Amino acid sequence: MSYKSMGFIGGGRITRIFLEALNRKRMLPSTVVISDASEKVLQMLKARFPKIQTVQGDNSKPAAQDLVFLALHPPAVGGGLAEIKATLKPGAVLVSLAPRFTIKALSEGLGGFDRIVRMIPNAPSIVGEGYNPVAFGPGVSKKEKDDLSKLFKKLGDCPEVDEDKLEAYAIITSMGP
Repeated sequence: MSYKSMGFIGGGRITRIFLEALNRKRMLPSTVVISDASEKVLQMLKARFPKIQTVQGDNSKPAAQDLVFLALHPPAVGGGLAEIKATLKPGAVLVSLAPRFTIKALSEGLGGFDRIVRMIPNAPSIVGEGYNPVAFGPGVSKKEKDDLSKLFKKLGDCPEVDEDKLEAYAIITSMGP
């Protein structure tokens, strides 16, 4: 599946890393929508990536895209899920970049939506040298896993791991050489 549109809920550091890496590889789709509470953050992103769409404080617009990245700090995730669950397309895939929230917890917060991926990316992804472990939810098909893995590999190494080891991998890679 080719993702014709991407949405980012949260416009912070990790969103910028993703945008830089995908832009460098010319992998950004024609439609990229980013929401954030901060007008300043959105202005900085728009200055760097003029073709993106930005919306302040409205997570429903990025949530209505084909591939949706949840890039919120853990304390904001619960509220973010409640806000977007009615907007997610049935065929969309949600990629959570937030630590600590399991696929099961995310699915429950989204009313049973199970097309969920968890990934904990690290900073070297900005230049395609990241180590970004990934866990896939039960609603993501083998073909979609393959397609997403190809996309994620633009950020660096993205091994599929057991979800219960995701945070351990992230800690080790952030502390390593």
